[in-house]
Formats: sequence, C-alpha cells, structure tokens
Amino acid sequence: MRSVAFSASDLEAIAHERYHHPEPRVQRKMEALWLKHHGLTHERIAVLAGVSRSSVQRCLDDYLEGGLEQVRRCRCRGSASQLDEHRASLEEYFDRHPPRSVKEAQQVIEQRTGIRRGLTQVRRFLRRLGLKPRKACAIPVPPKSTPQEHAQTQAQFLADQLEPRLQEARAGRRQLYFVDASHFVFATFLGWVWCKVRWCVRAASGRKRFNVLGALDAVSHRLVRVTNHSYINAESVCALLRAVAEAGTGLPITLVLDNARYQKCAVVLDLAKQLGIELLYLPSYSPNLNLIERLWKFVKKECLQSIHYANYEAFTAAITRCLDELPTKHKAAMDSLLTHKFQTFENVPILAA
Repeated sequence: MRSVAFSASDLEAIAHERYHHPEPRVQRKMEALWLKHHGLTHERIAVLAGVSRSSVQRCLDDYLEGGLEQVRRCRCRGSASQLDEHRASLEEYFDRHPPRSVKEAQQVIEQRTGIRRGLTQVRRFLRRLGLKPRKACAIPVPPKSTPQEHAQTQAQFLADQLEPRLQEARAGRRQLYFVDASHFVFATFLGWVWCKVRWCVRAASGRKRFNVLGALDAVSHRLVRVTNHSYINAESVCALLRAVAEAGTGLPITLVLDNARYQKCAVVLDLAKQLGIELLYLPSYSPNLNLIERLWKFVKKECLQSIHYANYEAFTAAITRCLDELPTKHKAAMDSLLTHKFQTFENVPILAA
C-alpha cells in the first residue's frame, strides 16, 4: 500500500468537492481521498464512501499518476456522449445565456450542434457543466440608473451614513430603528411543503388587509408597532414616532426609513424635530438595506405560507401572536436573521430581456 501525500490546496478542493461536485461518482472519489488523508484503511474507506475496495485503490492510483484532474475523469464503460465534443462551446453559451428550462436547453443544443437528446440526457449534461436550477434574484434599481451605479450609491450610503450609526448603536450610544410597513392581505400565501402528492390550500377573500407599521431596534430587535385595518398614512407615522419616543432611554434616536411620500411630509418632519428624532432616508430602491424587510419575510413564512385561516380575526391574531413572540419563541431566529450584514449587488450577472 503506497503512501499518499496531499497538498494543502488539494485538500481544500477535496473537502469542497466531496459535497458540491455535480457528479455523484466524483463526490465518492473525493470522499475516498478525504478518508485516506485521515489514515483509514482501504476496507474502511470502501464501506464509508460506498464504493468497492478496488475502486478505492484505482482512485488513489489516479491521484498519484495525474492528481485531482485525473480523479475527476469518470471511467465510463459505455461510449462517450456526442455532446462532450461540443462541451466548451455550449458551456460558454449557457454561461452567457442561462436556459430557463431543460426544454429550452434541449432546443438550443439541437440548434447549435444538430444533436437531439431527451430531456433526461440534457438535464444530466447540464449538471455535468456545473449548472443547476437556481431561483433568479430581483435587483431593485431605479429606472434611470444602471445596477452598477445604484450599487455604488448604496455602498456609499452604507459606509458614510448607516454603518457609523450602527457602530454607535452597538456601542450603546444611540438607538437605531429600521422602519417600514407591511400590508398583510387576507389571502392565500402559497409556500413549499414536503409531501407525496400535491396539496391544496383554501383561498381566502383577498379584500381585507392588516397593516403593520413597525420600528425595529437594530441591536435589541425590539419591535415598536402601530396597526390598523385601513391605510398607513402620515398619522400612522406620527403615532409610531410618539411610541418610539416613549420607549426611548435618553439616547439619541435615529429612524431609518424608505422614501414613501407619507414618511417625508411636513407633518412627520416637524414632529420628528419636536421629539428630537433623526430621520435617515435610504437611497431609492434599497429594500436590501432595510433590516425590517427580513422580519416581514420571516412573519409571512412562519404563520401565513400554506396556512388557511377560517376568518379575518384568526388571520390577524396569528400575525399578532407571531410578532408578540419575537423576543421569546423566535429570539434565536431573530439573532441569526437580523445581522448587520447587508446584501449588495456589485458585479452580479444580469439576465437579458
């Protein structure tokens, strides 16, 4: 049995690819190498990696002969796929124009190579290219700006205005609140459930709505809120300002808000000045910088998705109960979710129309 010495870079690649390589066969090979690094016998490696004893030896021989590149090559008994001859060009094309479905990829492959394959074969080929279905992310960008320009504006706001106040809040020298309203419509929120057959959820009327205007403390995660069943307007914001002032501890108070018109009117600005509250307005189209947006998403997932409430009263009671339990039942989730790391959209690939 020959000894095998792994370099630090190879060990890092092995540790990653034993879980994340698109080919399960290569994952098992990487697992065998990882176990070999930890000094296990070949018999034990074969059991833990789910391969034969001879496969373990071949894997080690491949590594000693050609390194990880040779280990990654699958020894297929059948004939090689004709699509592999066009792999480089197809991979380059799909990197620039990601297909929206396997069927679309099938059509593209046939048009560019003249080779038609079934959907299952196309799906396997896409996975060999390292592709897998991922949900597209929406980037909030003003109509007259490019994503790069908007990302620069957000980065400058984060560094010059938001982060200094966050540091003061973490040091106990300021109370910093993130403010936003959520309008919970009495309707059906469809979500994912693990089941053998597709389930259905009864649809609600979708006419009534429960409005919650909240101010979320960036450090303690305390939520000060104002609710109603009609509309959020300047009066609602003024009521929230008074509630935040009453909950103050004598420290300077800053409220981070979006650019909704009812939050920037003269009535709100005058009251904030009287109460000694600083209003810090986010750049336009910047929900990713508002911490409370994560809270609204959590509430919808926790008590609304794929759940039917018989009436509007039960619907609002479930939301209220979830908000009341934030500092107790959901404290661990809040500590994990409401970190001061904000998503940015610098150097991200953009889908063309």
